[in-house]
Parts: sequence; structure tokens; C-alpha cells
Amino acid sequence: MTAGDPRPGLGPLAENSKLDVEAVLTDLADYRPARKGWTWRDVPADGLDLGPFHYRDMAAPLRRGIGLPAAKYFDGVDPQPSCVITSEIASGRFEDDLRRMRMAAWHGADHLMVIRTTGQSHIDGLMEGTPEGTGGVPITRKQIRASRKACDLIEDEVGRPINFHSYVSGVAGPEVAVLFAEEGVNGAHQDPQYNVLYRNINMYRSFVDAAEAKRVMAGAGIFQIDGAHNANATARAGWLVLPELMVQHGLNCAFSVAAGLPKELIGLSTVPPNAPPAPKLWFDLPYAVALRDVFADYKMRAQQNTRYIEADVEEAIRTHTIDTLISMLTSADIQSTITPDEGRNVPWHYNNVRAIQTVKQTWAALDGIKELVSLNLSGPLGEMARDIKERAVGFLAEIIDAGGYFAAVEAGFFVDSARFPERNGDGIARSGAGGVAADTIVPRDPDYYAPVCDHFGANTLPEGVAKACDSIGGCTLCDPDKIVYLDELDPQDTAEQRLAATRDYRSGHLLRPEAEWAGDGVALVQLMIPDRAELAREAALAMARRMGLTDPEVINLQVLQPAEGCFVEVKGKVGFDIDKRQLTIPTPVVLLPEDELRAAVKTHEITVVAGTVGEDEHSVGLREILDIKHGGIEKYGVRYRYLGTSVPLAKMVDAAIETGAQAILISTIISHNDVHRAMMTKLAELCTERGIRDRVVLIAGGTQVSRDMAAETGLDATFGRGTTGIQVVDAIVTSLRARGLIDG
Repeated sequence: MTAGDPRPGLGPLAENSKLDVEAVLTDLADYRPARKGWTWRDVPADGLDLGPFHYRDMAAPLRRGIGLPAAKYFDGVDPQPSCVITSEIASGRFEDDLRRMRMAAWHGADHLMVIRTTGQSHIDGLMEGTPEGTGGVPITRKQIRASRKACDLIEDEVGRPINFHSYVSGVAGPEVAVLFAEEGVNGAHQDPQYNVLYRNINMYRSFVDAAEAKRVMAGAGIFQIDGAHNANATARAGWLVLPELMVQHGLNCAFSVAAGLPKELIGLSTVPPNAPPAPKLWFDLPYAVALRDVFADYKMRAQQNTRYIEADVEEAIRTHTIDTLISMLTSADIQSTITPDEGRNVPWHYNNVRAIQTVKQTWAALDGIKELVSLNLSGPLGEMARDIKERAVGFLAEIIDAGGYFAAVEAGFFVDSARFPERNGDGIARSGAGGVAADTIVPRDPDYYAPVCDHFGANTLPEGVAKACDSIGGCTLCDPDKIVYLDELDPQDTAEQRLAATRDYRSGHLLRPEAEWAGDGVALVQLMIPDRAELAREAALAMARRMGLTDPEVINLQVLQPAEGCFVEVKGKVGFDIDKRQLTIPTPVVLLPEDELRAAVKTHEITVVAGTVGEDEHSVGLREILDIKHGGIEKYGVRYRYLGTSVPLAKMVDAAIETGAQAILISTIISHNDVHRAMMTKLAELCTERGIRDRVVLIAGGTQVSRDMAAETGLDATFGRGTTGIQVVDAIVTSLRARGLIDG
């Protein structure tokens, strides 16, 4: 489904330029979404060839994007999983969310799910404007238009459709569904049971609203995801409520189909019920198998269980990896990515990216796993999956015996933490006569007529009217020009004012660290405090204050050993700015092509002598620069004579003379009293005294060595952390050519 020009007056994004948020907000009243409806990835049936590899379960690559860190070792390939990847964004400032969306999309996310800091499930009516000061940012037309407009630009840039997603829930569900249909939202959560159980909305009103909302979503091609997973994130023992989860999924699927939503637009939000240290696979895999057996006609959206995520990023990543394995074994259509930001209370954008990378890395590593291994359904796995399904059937039968769903809710059947058919009596019970918006359902008159499309229930069309909205010349779903666009109503709290306050950080000359919003100055400090937890916490806060961080807060503390120490992460704010104009950026070194380096080395039989000098016993770093195993200079044909550690400088020079080496490589790690500088300077002086300085390339490296030290100490090149063999070979060949000692 397509519409008009999505970008009035706005051209394509420039790859190396920041997103112009002000430009996105310009002319929003005239904006129309470029397309409507959900889009799946393009997955070649015969697999995909990328670089040196053939992939079996991957989607078409991005036009522009950023691959995994190790991609540089594999021709820069960036395989994209066949599943849609979700990134949940929840900063509460939509103007900053736009930038996060771009970051996530460049790493492979194509389902951008925005959670406002108040959810729509708390809102009793459709709101315009951005009243941020009332407990958060409820979703508004302006936010949606700006977000969808940015998505249009981003998807043109990365070369893949971006699905934008939010929530159709609360008493304002139908109105929100219409808003989403008008504005090109592609996916949404919609589940009347979520309203009943977790927001205490009157159960009858919730289902009436849901029927209307689902019909509107169907007309706009909006993909629906349910909320049944909240039961295993809420119950005291989530791994025991699996039969209930099956029933909740079934009720919402059946109700959605009855309301007019096609099966292909219905997705189950599947959340693994367990996490380590529990034997996770014995619970989560049978549940995933049972779901796919029963709901084979529907799509599966897999998500981590946020209940077990606290504040440790690494813990979340490890569990996420296992969850992605289960997704691959059971063919998930959408893989959601969750980070520990709920525990940290800061939705940091780089955690969004790290979560996306977890899915990409796991999916690439396990590509084609179903061709190599199979699920053994004839053993315990099949028995456990069957047991879950049988208990689900029993649960459903008990609901029917009790008088139906509403009666079962009143009796507290749901989110009871016992293993069905047992009951603990701790389920969520709601009164059919109570809850938000009770007694607000009004029966329709026999001649009820609503002149709008995608309307649920009896709608008596006047004689001669073939389409409901013909009598008014089209509703807003048919004629978007009829939509009344309101900007912001609160003059004290607007996106424009917030953008004005951060302009210098987004498009000016100032820099601050950032975690959530532009210019927020938030930084994370990691410390190992060698003492018990209660002392470590206070010590970490004191250290953060001494470092100059304001408002420090311990967001993660991991005991390494009760007496020996703790790993602590402290969040704080930087109170100063860096002016980009005052920074000196080194001129980038352009390396010669590998083939050219190999040819020069081979033609001139380049040899070097190498060693760690002075009283220094470190050897690992230098060996990695030398040895072929680590991509050292040996890989490019350079022959070397390694003299070991604690080598006197005079011995290094003598060895170069004896062997006729064209270069001397020294490693100097120790830096107290600037001994590393002294060693480098002395090497140059010795070579000059021995008369070989003009024909020998002198190179030094070490953890405290920088590129600028070459000129300072009289050497030809100096290297610090992260140096690779090719950089050293390039320095040798380039220096020899500059002196005319080899052909250039």
C-alpha cells in the first residue's frame, strides 16, 4: 500500500552527515507515509552468497550498514538474518528516538518498536500535543508522523523497508488504531486480555474496543502482536503457566480472526519462561515446539523475558544468545532484542545496537543449523510438548465449564502460579462490573450508521451508499487530506524547545558523552573495587564524584568474591563540553595495498631484527606483530630475527649490521620515568653513531607509545595499542621507498 510524496522538501540522507531532526519536523502537516502495511524480509529460496561464504538462512543484504566487529576478517560481509529484527526504543523524547532508529537500522533492525514512557494503555483518550510533564510522553500524531517520516528516509538509505510499531491498547485503543492506520504505522501490540489483566480495564469494554481496533488494523495491513507473554513475566513461577499462555494466545488469535484480521497479520509474542541458572532448554524448547504445533497458521515473534534481566549487560547477552538459538531451531519470524535498560532506568542507544549484534552474530554462526541437527521429538522433547498442549486443552475446558472467559477472569484463573490443573489461588481476579470504563458500553440503535471504513459490527448504510464513507466524500482513511493535524499544545514543553537546547551538541561544535538524549552528558564508569559489596558501592560513588561525575548512581554491582571485591558500574553526568574545533585530528595513514606490499617485500627480500629492549620482559605484543598466526609481518613475507626480551640496544644494532636487516623493531612497554622515550631516542642515536641510520628503518611500539613519538624521538614510525602487522610492513616499505632504498 503506497501513498504520496513522503518527504516534502527533504532529500535523501547523507551517509556521513547527522540526521537533520529539524528538517524531519518541517512540513509535517503535509507529510504522507510512503507506504502502509507490514513488510517481511527478502529471503532468497536458494540461499545467499556473500564474500567467501554461502548462507542458507539469510535475507538480502543492506545497501548501507555496519557489520559485526569481526567482519573485517571476512571481506566485510554483513549477513542479515532471515527473521525480522526488533529494536525497542524508549527514550521518551521522540526527536532523539529518530537518531536511535537510524543507528539501529544501520546494524540490521527493521522493526522499530517505540515505547513511550507512559504507555498508551494508561491513556483514556487520544491526545494531541506533547505534555511531557504529566508522567511521560503519550503518543501523538506529531510523534508518529516524525517517526514514520524518519523511517522513510532511513529505509531509503539502508535499502530495506522499516516497520514502525507501537501499542493499540487502553480505553483509547480504537482511536489509537485509527491514528496508526492514518499515519502508516506498520505493526502494533493489540490484546484485550492485556488490558483486563494488567491494566484493570473493564473486560467487556476491552473486548468491544479490541474488535473495532482489530478491524481498523486489518484495513491498514498493520501486523498485530499479542501480549500473552506477560503472564510468564508476571507469575511467581513463569515456567508453570505455559498451558495458560497457550490458551491466552489461542483466545486472542480466535478473537482477532473473528474481528476480521487475516491470519497472516497475526503474531504471537512468544517469551521463553525461564533463564539460567534454571535448566532453561528443558522448559523453553518444549514450549516453543508446542506453540508452533498448535499455531502453525500464525507468525511467531520471539522476545526475551524481561523479568530475569537486571542490570548486567553481559548476562542479558548470554541469555539472549540461548534464546536466539531456540528461535532458529523453531523458526521464529521476528526476533526481538531486549537490553537490561529496565534495571538501569536508562535506555541507552548503544545497548540497542549490542542487542541487535547478538542476534546477528548468533544467527550467522548457526546459519543452516536445521540442516545439521534435528529436534528429537520421539524422546522427552516430544513428551513435554505434548504435555503442555494437553494441559492447555484442559485449561480451556475448565474455562468453558466455569461459564466462559469473563467468568474465568472473575474466578482468578489467570496468572496463577501453580502447574495446571493445580491452583495456588494467587491469580489475577477482575470483576466484570468493575475496572476502568465500566458501564460505558452503549448498544447501537437498529439504524446505526457510521460513515467510516473498516468499522466493526452492525453498520446500516443508507440506501444507495455502497461504501460507508461515500456519503461524506471519503473518511480520513481514504482521504488523508481530511486529517486535522495539530502540532503541540503546551507552549512550555515542545520538541522545538528541546531541540533548541541541544542544537550545539547535534549540529554545532560541542561534544558531550551521550546515552539517552542529545547532550545529556551521561557516562558509564566500570570499576573493580577490592572490598565487600556495601563498601564497594559507596567507594564507587565517592570515586565517581572525585572523577567529576555529577549525580552518580550505581546501576550494577557484581560480587566477584565476598571478601576480595566487586565489579561496579556507575552512571553519572559529565559537566563540561569539548569543543570540536580545538581538537587535533591526526592525518589518517593510507596503507599500501596488500599485494603491493607483498611484491615489495619479495623483490627486495626485506628482513628485520626485533626484540623487547632494556629491562623489559614483555613479549606477547611483539610476537603478535611478528608471527604469521596473528597476522604479523611474517604473513607478508618479511623475514625476521627475534632476539628475545631485555635486549640491550647495542645488541639490536649489532644484529642489524650482521644480518643486513633493513629495519629494527623494538618493543618498549615499561614507561616509568619515561624510560620508553629514552629507549627510543637512544636507538636512533646509536644507529647514527654506527653509521647505519640512513639505511635502516627504526620502529618502536608499546602500550604507552603513540604515533606522535616518532618525530620526538628520531624514529621512523611508532605504534601503540591495536597495531597490526600490515601497518608495520607498510611503514617499512614506505620509509625505504622515501629514501630511495627500494623501488617505488
